[in-house]
Amino acid sequence: MKQLFCTIMTISAFWAVWAQPVSEKAVRDYIDTYNAMAVKEMEAYKIPASITLAQAVYSSKAGTNRVAMEANNHFGITCHGSEWEGETFYETEDRSSDRCYRKYTDAGESYRDHSLFLVNRSRYAALFELPATDYRGWARGLKEAGYAVNPRYADTLIAIIEKYNLTQYDVPAVPKTAAPAKEGDVVESEAKTEPEWDTGTETVTSSQENAAPEVKEEFPQIAPRTVDNVHVFVLNPSKVPFKQAYYPYTRRAVYENNKTKFLLAKAGDTYASLATSLQLTEKNLRLYNDVYDNSEPVEGEVIYVEMKSTKSPVDYHVLDEKDTYHYVSQLYGVQLKILVKRNSGTLKNYKSGDRICVGCK
Repeated sequence: MKQLFCTIMTISAFWAVWAQPVSEKAVRDYIDTYNAMAVKEMEAYKIPASITLAQAVYSSKAGTNRVAMEANNHFGITCHGSEWEGETFYETEDRSSDRCYRKYTDAGESYRDHSLFLVNRSRYAALFELPATDYRGWARGLKEAGYAVNPRYADTLIAIIEKYNLTQYDVPAVPKTAAPAKEGDVVESEAKTEPEWDTGTETVTSSQENAAPEVKEEFPQIAPRTVDNVHVFVLNPSKVPFKQAYYPYTRRAVYENNKTKFLLAKAGDTYASLATSLQLTEKNLRLYNDVYDNSEPVEGEVIYVEMKSTKSPVDYHVLDEKDTYHYVSQLYGVQLKILVKRNSGTLKNYKSGDRICVGCK
């Protein structure tokens, strides 16, 4: 699928180098070299190692750009006026028009300053309330807080994390070696599935236009289960129609629906017991599943372990008389508040056979 990327950047001498793809081997070598450093920062400041690594890979082009090689600056953090009192780095001799970057003695100092950069700024405070496993929330939160103006920044971080399985470094006990790559492999940009190389700093001024339309996936046919006269999203553990996904905090099978991870409740499970086993809070687990009363999951019920999406793989859902907004929200992995907002009032205003908007525009 072809895409037209129209990028508006400030004119600089490094543009031609920045635009080139990065070899797969370079990325994996970088991850193998710096994953322990990211874990160390996670342990000290509670920033997921997967996020730190993804930002560093993205910002430094896997350690290959000039700012990383000559200034040991792996996150593209700029001087920010008088705030920075250490050494500085400019890519050209024309300092009046060039960007001022912080210069460090080594990569460790860069990683530590990146942690402090996030910890000491109030606009990032909400991120530290997220579960350590919620890398999607961190990625989106960084973008929303203004870390980078690239409109695809969050998607790119998520793509890097998932492509290189960086969540494994959020659990220090897991062996820290990136999977081997073939010589000559190249990382290229593909919307929301492959990393899009950028500088990743707060000073970037880039945008993307005329992207190809999102491809809608074919959603599997799933028969609902009726509990207390309403439908509940329940699956047979032996016939789950979704792909399995990596999740570091449980030995149970984890799957992915609409880019959101979930597991299936077992008999006797409660939100409290599940939250404890997943290293989450019960409050957050109920929030992820839009459960705002004291109800508990039934056997086989889909339980999301991270925040559901605001988008959907389907445009419309045809209502059955036992459907609820909550059931449709769980079925398609879409946040309940988004689903309600896209439709007119309560489901009492609809009848069986009517269509409601799930992902329509």
